Amino acid sequence: MNIKKKSEIISSFITPAIKLWIRTQVESITKLDVTIDAGDKQILTGKINQVNLQAKEANYRGIFLNYASVATEKIAINLGGILRGKPLKLLHPIFVSGNIIITASELSKSLDSSLLQDGLQDMLKILLNNEDVSPEIINQYHIEWHNITMETQRIIIEGSLLNIVNNTRENLVITSNLNIEKENQLLLTNLQIEGIKELSNRAINDLTIDLGNDVSLSELTISSQELHCIGTVKVVS
Repeated sequence: MNIKKKSEIISSFITPAIKLWIRTQVESITKLDVTIDAGDKQILTGKINQVNLQAKEANYRGIFLNYASVATEKIAINLGGILRGKPLKLLHPIFVSGNIIITASELSKSLDSSLLQDGLQDMLKILLNNEDVSPEIINQYHIEWHNITMETQRIIIEGSLLNIVNNTRENLVITSNLNIEKENQLLLTNLQIEGIKELSNRAINDLTIDLGNDVSLSELTISSQELHCIGTVKVVS
């Protein structure tokens, strides 16, 4: 296959297929740039050396990202299907490495996302268990998350707890320093919690949250303006 034909396959089929696949994974995206590196023989077998992506103002399942720059290597795709007009499929899992930026306003807006709400509720249950308090007490409450603000390596999460048994409402405030403990673990220190009576008047232990084997973080920087994260995540089509 000559260079022209290879270039035509990339520009006419593979690049649009990758862009379409990415757009099906997100609710919206303002700008998306894709750069593909592939050899002549590899293209014929559906193999790609490397794909680089840059995205601006993306919405992934209600999580708003200001900027993302990522790359992945050794990708196998269904080239035959793509040439026949079918959607792109990954033939095996890939690891995507890069960095993302989320501004303070975007993070607060992301509170409407069920993905983030579920994550915060799971964090709260882990925290209660870490304090030898039954996580089941959360089932007594309806939790509404109102705001997230950031300081240097520190987050403040505000919400309210509606007790569904006696219909009383309490303000909920969780404040914590947030750093990387290990590549797949986050460490919460200097924890302060207001609004949960079972945790009132006690010093809260540091908390480690395991992100699983499919995530590896190398940098997490938090300021009052933005959150910047560098790492790798496993992606399955």
